[in-house]
Amino acid sequence: MMKKYALVVVLGGILVFSVVGNLLAEETVGCPHDVGKGKFKVRGKIAYIQASKCYSDEVWKALHNSSPYPIDYDKMVDLPDGWHLKKTRIAMGLEYGVIDRLSIGVFLPYVMKDMRRQVWSKQASKTVWKEIKDSGFEDVWFSAKYLVYSKSPGLLDFDWKDGLFLALAYKPSITSEEKIKNGIGSGTNDFKIVVLFHPHLTENFFLCSDVWYQYRGKVKEIEDFSKSGWDLGDRFGYRFFLGYELEKFTIVGGPQGWIAGSNKDKDGKELEDSDMYSHGIVVKFRWQPLGEEEAGSIDLGVRIPYANKVAFAPTFMPTVCGRIKF
Repeated sequence: MMKKYALVVVLGGILVFSVVGNLLAEETVGCPHDVGKGKFKVRGKIAYIQASKCYSDEVWKALHNSSPYPIDYDKMVDLPDGWHLKKTRIAMGLEYGVIDRLSIGVFLPYVMKDMRRQVWSKQASKTVWKEIKDSGFEDVWFSAKYLVYSKSPGLLDFDWKDGLFLALAYKPSITSEEKIKNGIGSGTNDFKIVVLFHPHLTENFFLCSDVWYQYRGKVKEIEDFSKSGWDLGDRFGYRFFLGYELEKFTIVGGPQGWIAGSNKDKDGKELEDSDMYSHGIVVKFRWQPLGEEEAGSIDLGVRIPYANKVAFAPTFMPTVCGRIKF
């Protein structure tokens, strides 16, 4: 009992200490593991994002005829001089096992944003500088996850003891209008459906993967907000990680990414070239001092993008996360 309590303290200390140096790629509903009746699982991830590139359209929209890139250039480019985007994101998730095979959860991300860039002022008909320094909660996700399949005798000889899960999640827009204007919350009510699976290929090799669909609704009507009433394009995402587990250490890695459909303005007109995507390779090293991931473990890793079409992006993304069940 004392060892488990000490591990909780260590994990918590590492998560808090790492606030300013790591990046997050959080799964809203957690990993494909059954929590178990009456048990709690806590997980935390921390991110620090420092953008090095942006989509060329962002430069053109800010500089117009002074932009070094034409409107149809459509590539990721280096940030212009004087531009920066620094974003720290701290997320905590809590799951509770209602019964065996079924758990409910809550996921709460907190964001600190520091941005400086140029934008086009319609009122002044010229380019002006815009700076944002703000922080706050980025809405909250509520979820339910069910173990739909846990055995598979003879199916390619894989061991499905950790199962196949189906999860549903909902995010109401609860962030203040000012936070939404500053890019802390999306201003939409979202719904996500996730299929997660964790088959063991051999005693040591396993897959830890998921595929998901996210419905993104309309942005709430906010006065003097350019995205007010927009219908944001839905997202599809995936991760396919292969892992190798030793007694106290695990190496996990594989492709992870998402694609998003085009946005529509408040009149229902599709916004040209507003579809986005991000694909990368993730490699993680996990330490599990008690021999099991769920008994308490810490991940250190990195995500290296190989294909991006996003407003702002870092060159690489270091990660840290921790979890414990009790």
